[in-house]
Order: sequence, then C-alpha cells, then structure tokens
Amino acid sequence: MTNALRSLLTCLALSVCLFTLLSGCQPQDERVATPKTIADQVLEDSQFSLLRVAAAHAGVSDAFKAGNLTLFAPSDAAFQNAGLGSPAAILAVPREQLRTTLLYHVLSAPVSLSALPDGPTAVQTGGNKVVFVQKNSNGTTYINGARVTQTDVSTANGLIQVIDNVLSPSSSSLLEAIQTNPNLTLLAAAVKRISTTNPELYAALGSTASSNTLTLFAPTDDAFRAAGYTTASIASSSSQALIALLSYHALQGTTLTYQLQTGVLTTLSGGRLTVFTTSGRPTIKGNRNTTSANIKTADMIANNGVLHIIDQVLLP
Repeated sequence: MTNALRSLLTCLALSVCLFTLLSGCQPQDERVATPKTIADQVLEDSQFSLLRVAAAHAGVSDAFKAGNLTLFAPSDAAFQNAGLGSPAAILAVPREQLRTTLLYHVLSAPVSLSALPDGPTAVQTGGNKVVFVQKNSNGTTYINGARVTQTDVSTANGLIQVIDNVLSPSSSSLLEAIQTNPNLTLLAAAVKRISTTNPELYAALGSTASSNTLTLFAPTDDAFRAAGYTTASIASSSSQALIALLSYHALQGTTLTYQLQTGVLTTLSGGRLTVFTTSGRPTIKGNRNTTSANIKTADMIANNGVLHIIDQVLLP
C-alpha cells in the first residue's frame, strides 16, 4: 500500500470517528423530546406551586394526565386571593372538598377560549356542573368572574387556561343553592310559597339547564327580618305580592359582580334597580330603599345562573 493511499484511508477513518462523536454529542432532549402534558406543566411551572400542593393533597394529579382536557389552572396568586396562600392553608381543607373543587376546574375536552365568540358561553365541567365563560370585545375573558391571565397554553393532552382565582363548584340549580343555605331560610319559604301560583318562576329557579339563566339577588334571613318578614308573615302574605317581590330580585341572564357597573338594571318584574360602584365594589338599591344593599357573598354559580347574597330586601 502506498503512503498516499495509507494517508487517505487514515483521513477517512478520522472523519467517520469525528462524525460519530459529533452525532453523539447532540442534546439528549432533542433526540427523545416529547411534548409536555398538563400534569408536566403544572409540575414544572413556578406559578403553580400551590396548585401542585392542592392536587397532591386531593389526589387528583393523575386526572391532569388524561387525554383531551382543558384545565382552568389557578395560579399561586389565585390561591392567595381565595385565602389559601400557603401549603398549610391548603392542607387544612378537607381532602374530599378540595377534590371536588379541583375537578370542577377540569373539562373533558380541549376548549380554546380564543375560538369562542364574544359574550357569555356556558361550558360543562366535571361532575355535570357548569362554568360561565364571558369573553369581552376588549380582549379580557372571565370564567365565573375569575380573570383569565394566560389563554390557550397548549400541551400534549389539551389546553391550560390560567386564572386569577379559585373557582367554587356550582350548585345544580339556584333553587338548590337557596334551599341548602342556612342563612336563606326565609327566601326559601317565599320561593316555596309561590311554587303553585307562579310555577314558571319556580321552575326557572329549579332548572338545571344552562340555556336560560337568571341572576338572583338573595336577601339573608336578617335582611328579611329587618324588612318586617317572618316565617309566619310569609306564609300568610299574598302570593302575588311575593311574586312581585321575588321577580324584583331577579335578572334575566348571568351577571357576575365584575359586570355590575354604575347604572340601572331591569328586573324580571320590569322594575329598575340602581347599581353604584365605589372602589370597584358594587351595591344595589331598590326604588324604595333609603340605602343600597351590600353584596355579602358574590358570584355563587349554579347550573342555571348566579346568586349574590345581599344584606337588604330590595323594595320596588
């Protein structure tokens, strides 16, 4: 073999070795990279440190690995807004209660918020419950009053919508929400009283359909007593007077507190309520009320609308 041929073969061998070495130096992630799932994103994203604690405590981490999901993912700020700003606070919540709450944030289909039309949309979530998505023309989107801070984060098994508050699971109906609240017994008595004389309103409150929703301002028992009502007086009141009163506390459609701006609302009875906002907090005044009612508990979602608990009976 000549020296020239030997040199050529040596160069070829070195080239092959160099190519092999360079190929072997490619980052491992580039060769075996797989898309992140929702579970991976929750595990790795620093804004979900409290969601990780909650998911582990509730035993729902595996639920984030299923296929074709949407997760309304509360950020750490969302847990703080909900009064659950530390792992200790989250671990103090009963496991089953937390499980129900977190599964309410999971939809068994990928729902792209950017593809939804402007306006309200009812979307079914875990446990045959409903969330109300409100997409506004100014680019903001709300889910049950929680603002979406990051939209349509794509993962291998669906989409993440990051929200700034923890969602509370909906009741099956407004009627059930009233009947199961220990502070609304007089309102429940008034609703029962009109069940035969105005079955349409009673049925609307008891419906579990999300196609025809209501907003109800619900006075507490203390509010009814302050207005002169008792269980006995409600039982003996004219049903027509109670129908007029209850209809005056209801609006057609779903109106969450962030949508309540200074102005006038038209009730189911055709009457007018006046909204005042101070430092972003709305109050509601009836025609004959001398002061405005405060919203004590806001945005209680039911499958057929939303309930706002107030501290006065609104007087037409």
